[in-house]
Amino acid sequence: MKKFEFNLQPVLNLKEQSEKIEKERLSKIMAEINLQKEKLHNLTKHLNEVLEERKDEISKGTTALKIAESDAYVRKIQQMIEDKRNLIKKLEKDADLVRENLLKISKEKKALENLREKQFTEYQYLLNLEQNKVIDEQISFRVAKSY
Repeated sequence: MKKFEFNLQPVLNLKEQSEKIEKERLSKIMAEINLQKEKLHNLTKHLNEVLEERKDEISKGTTALKIAESDAYVRKIQQMIEDKRNLIKKLEKDADLVRENLLKISKEKKALENLREKQFTEYQYLLNLEQNKVIDEQISFRVAKSY
């Protein structure tokens, strides 16, 4: 009997490659999300420090120009924080889409692997039948020859 050959092996190989690519994409997106969250944390921390300094300056007495400059700077940091939050939300949506695609690819790959396993089991069964047939023929031949 000929060697076992899974006729959908190229498709399975493609699914495995696609799964690997999607995992890498997800990994890169998650790393970017973590980086942006760290930057957001640092901006928030910096904003709190600036607000404390501004509060101290106001309590000690400062000029209206310095207060206006400080307000503009605070608004700029707040805008940067909002931009970071929006970027993180966008990246998280992208990560969800990649996760969904990865799940779909994984399910398709698993179905192909199950089909391959089923076909291989059937191949082994047929091979066993063929071997038993050959053995039976040899035994029958020896028995017939002995008479």
